[in-house]
Amino acid sequence: MAARTTAFNKGTLDCPVLSVKNLVGQIYLMRMHCPAIAQQVLPGQFINIKVNNEFIPFLRKPFSVCRREAQKGWIEVVWKIVGKGTQIMANDHAGESIHVLGPLGKGYRIDSGLRHALLVAGGLGVAPLPFLCEELLKHRKPVEIFLGAKSRCELSFVEEFQEMGVQVSVATEDGSVGKKGLVTELLTERLAQHPALKNGTFFGCGPAGLLNRMTQISEELKMECQIAIETMMGCGFGICVGCPVRVRNPQAGENPYKLTCVDGPVFDAREVLLDG
Repeated sequence: MAARTTAFNKGTLDCPVLSVKNLVGQIYLMRMHCPAIAQQVLPGQFINIKVNNEFIPFLRKPFSVCRREAQKGWIEVVWKIVGKGTQIMANDHAGESIHVLGPLGKGYRIDSGLRHALLVAGGLGVAPLPFLCEELLKHRKPVEIFLGAKSRCELSFVEEFQEMGVQVSVATEDGSVGKKGLVTELLTERLAQHPALKNGTFFGCGPAGLLNRMTQISEELKMECQIAIETMMGCGFGICVGCPVRVRNPQAGENPYKLTCVDGPVFDAREVLLDG
């Protein structure tokens, strides 16, 4: 019992897998029983998962918490198979145990004065947005969702957002579903058609190109913009220093870099500069 308490204080837990589901293409969703994390985690925070007990893959894998149910004690993560670690997770089954560190990082802020929430994702950048959307709706904030992907087989959670009763706009680069083009094109069209939305706040997650374009739009329109950065975070708590992001306007004597895992992964878009 004492050893279990020590592990909990450090945020490391062995969590039973409840289900593993193939959503579309190579994208999977895992639900785990993690009451301690489910009760503490905030939208935009992440967990680090050790996918097996072998030396390869050596580093833990970071995953945004996609959804949670605090009372029932479960959390969910979503991923795409891109290597050995994610393939191992796709082959996990209910009843197995997975080693989790979390919750980690800083999440999205839901300010009381928020008027409209415009949630924008590219590809698997959708991962933290279902949880964020649920929390925004609990706070009675109007929400609109903008989802982009390369093709239909890389698009997920459209129906889940629609079931929450929010408006969902979709763009794919190949035109296989929704508007053909980039999701930021949908966003700018919507803002032009409904100027009142310019009083809202952007919440984004996805590749650097998407986040940079969101930052540009927010600066042009003087809108608040919170972005969650996607990058590898080996340790998850600032020891390995492997996830630096440049500070936009560092003050004299200030470190010109922040660490995504402890200072983020959610940043005010005005704080940081992204490559790409």
